[in-house]
Amino acid sequence: MVAAPLYFGPRISLFYAGYFFIGGLMTPFFPVWLHLRGLTPEQIGVCLALPLAARLLFMPLGSAFADRAPNRRFAVIIFALLGLLFFIPATMVGGYWPILILTGIATATVGLTMPAIDALALTGVRRFGLDYGKMRVWGSISFIVVSLAGGVVFGHFGPGVLSPMLIGGYVVAALSAFLLPVTPPDIRAADDAAKPEAVSARSILTSRSFLVVIASSAVITATHAVFYSFGTIQWEKLGFSGAEIGVLWSSGVVAEIGMFALSGRALRKIAPERLILLGAIAAIVRWSLFPLATGIWFSLALQMLHALTFAAVYAGMQLAIARDVPEEMTASAQGIWQTTSGLALALATLLAGPLYGHLGAAAFPVMTIGGVIAVIVLMLPKARRVSPTTPGTAG
Repeated sequence: MVAAPLYFGPRISLFYAGYFFIGGLMTPFFPVWLHLRGLTPEQIGVCLALPLAARLLFMPLGSAFADRAPNRRFAVIIFALLGLLFFIPATMVGGYWPILILTGIATATVGLTMPAIDALALTGVRRFGLDYGKMRVWGSISFIVVSLAGGVVFGHFGPGVLSPMLIGGYVVAALSAFLLPVTPPDIRAADDAAKPEAVSARSILTSRSFLVVIASSAVITATHAVFYSFGTIQWEKLGFSGAEIGVLWSSGVVAEIGMFALSGRALRKIAPERLILLGAIAAIVRWSLFPLATGIWFSLALQMLHALTFAAVYAGMQLAIARDVPEEMTASAQGIWQTTSGLALALATLLAGPLYGHLGAAAFPVMTIGGVIAVIVLMLPKARRVSPTTPGTAG
């Protein structure tokens, strides 16, 4: 095993923490910031959906740039700085269109750091024997701590603190990018040479079992659209403090981490489709009851269902890919999943604005439609599954 550059793993972990510093602030408080800037629910929905759609379009370009840059740290720095440079003027302008364009570019651009940082982390796994999970978990820890702290700060200082707080998130991510390690040139050259040739996704798309998993998991992911867009605003209307809102957001991530901790052991004994079915049923329960959860404890209990509506679904999808898709095609399979779920969430987010604008809290139960669709898809008669290693053999 080749010796890793100094503090390679901790420096990757530090960036994951810095990147999710943004997420810990933007996910709970960005919709509130847009609301305070005078945007309507419909306009907020578009502002949240645009980066999702733009990221899907720009991701191939961002990945290509990261591969051709002098090193991947350089690419991450460029993307993080661009995100910061576009978000700062967004806090100074007025009007829907300037805010939409500037925040859309900022959010989409900073999101392009992920392919590069994941590639750098996987180099550490392949070449230096590092543990990906131990590096990535610091992102989740950062999200929890930052959302809790952000709630306390917002509750104490009020709306005026949101703009500097969100800018601070982008600053932290940009600064942490400068501390990333650089892969030695010979190691990177070996990694690039070892990349498998691009594989057509056509053969994957002909697999009915794969389509069932992708379709069902994507629509369940999309059921979170109203929550991601207007969850904090709804909790504010109920009178929850900033600290309580921070606890609610963090508790969902804690539940998610707990489920992922099981995914390597206990969840492997459960069929992936059953895991996804559990997520679909949980989505129906979670969003049906959401308007009734007017107290902190009821809301906290519903947040625990995030372990099923997100983590169990994601784990089920990954386990299905490992079971059904040949190793040389897993990158294509992951790409199909990312594109499908991203489009589903973007479309649902576009609908979230009009739904919340007209229905208020009653918009959350509308999201159960996705859960119902997923249940129907998963209950369709099963086709014969083909083994990825021995084509033509019944699975």
